[in-house]
Amino acid sequence: MKKIIAAAALSFVAVASASAAGNSWYVGADVGRTTFKADGESDGQTGFGAVVGYQLNDNVAFEGSLRRLASQDIDVGTVRANAAQVSVLGLLPLSNGFSVYARLGLSRNVLEVAVKGATVSFDSNAAVVGIGAQYQLSNKLSIRGEYADLGNNKFEVLGDKLSARISQFNLGLNYAF
Repeated sequence: MKKIIAAAALSFVAVASASAAGNSWYVGADVGRTTFKADGESDGQTGFGAVVGYQLNDNVAFEGSLRRLASQDIDVGTVRANAAQVSVLGLLPLSNGFSVYARLGLSRNVLEVAVKGATVSFDSNAAVVGIGAQYQLSNKLSIRGEYADLGNNKFEVLGDKLSARISQFNLGLNYAF
């Protein structure tokens, strides 16, 4: 775990030092479907996210994102799942503004349960891997679709150990400046 965090920190230092070269920063937003699989059952929820990224060159980008994976009202309160992620993207430009990419990063996934004014949170760190495609609509605007696996997350709730595999399919829009 420490090696992954150190690699992510070094990546962001490299991004900061290369920013003087005129490479592009971008922001984006997406909406998607998050699937939770646990104990042989599966549940899907609509989620959304925001991303800040830096494209170092034609083949490498770095991203940080915040995501609302799910939010559901239950009889006694609300359950929410959120994620904070840092990733490195390997980009492969194909032709006419179309490219494919692979994602590798770290995700901090948080499950929050709010009941009668009290909120309890449970968290899990997991690797995030994904594949996607992106189309450049203009110099500044691009659209993308991506499948990401947020790993097998282990939470301990009131002494019970829960395990949930989380995955997402997202469609998003990025704006470079």
